[in-house]
Amino acid sequence: MTDYGVRLAQASDIPDLMVLRSEAERWLAEAGIDQWSDADLGERAMQSWMEKIKLGLTWVFTTLDGKVVATVSRGNADRDFWKADDDLHSALYIYKLIVARSEAGSQLGARILDWASVVAAAEGRSWLRLDVWRSNKRLQRYYEKWGFDHVRTESPGYRLSGWLGQRTAGSVLLPEAMLPVIPKPLSAGFAERLANTQARAQELNDQVAELLVDLEAASTPATGTLRGAYDRAHEHLVIARDTVRSGLESLQSATASAESFPEPGNLAWASAPRRPFQPWDSPSSDDR
Repeated sequence: MTDYGVRLAQASDIPDLMVLRSEAERWLAEAGIDQWSDADLGERAMQSWMEKIKLGLTWVFTTLDGKVVATVSRGNADRDFWKADDDLHSALYIYKLIVARSEAGSQLGARILDWASVVAAAEGRSWLRLDVWRSNKRLQRYYEKWGFDHVRTESPGYRLSGWLGQRTAGSVLLPEAMLPVIPKPLSAGFAERLANTQARAQELNDQVAELLVDLEAASTPATGTLRGAYDRAHEHLVIARDTVRSGLESLQSATASAESFPEPGNLAWASAPRRPFQPWDSPSSDDR
């Protein structure tokens, strides 16, 4: 079994991603499949990838020496295809799954699907979903082979994709070949460190409040340079008090949330490290 690494894609990966894309385009053309045959899609693909990378929505899979050999992205449900009745938030939606031809025979594509399925389940979702070009029967059969059921086919006139598939989140077809799902879990002492930081912030909050009380209790200079110094000190202590108080409230909220964090080995940390997922609408194009 070939070992691979997984990480979030970076802007510096764009050239490697475009190599994967170009290779896939040639392979599709040689197989007589018209997907990605429009030359204009190349530039749109790069722009789309750059946006996904910026939002932390694209992963790359690498050989042990760091060579990028596959990629997959996630995004919101494509509303041209998936409808409210599909319970949109119940699924993780994947796009742009591309595997280098050099990895043919390694079942890397199937292993990525298992990986994404585990990530979906770890996020509490019920389904892993995707859409495929309506004309790409070969790819449709591939996904059916690896556990996807055909939900239906949508055919909006301005789109070429629309074959919709889904498989149960958490389903793993190649358990002996799982890709790394938790490359960097949260450290075991995080919640304790956060609580300690909150305690120190509370001490600072109390100290600033005491200083302000002492200053206000003193005789207030009436005029001159001393009054100006007093006023400036008072103003900045009030600002410091409000700032520390606000920070303390935020730390208290963060500490309360951290109390419900799962253990470091729990799959809820699947695919970490990643930036927080942000609301994002899939572009209305067939750039898959």
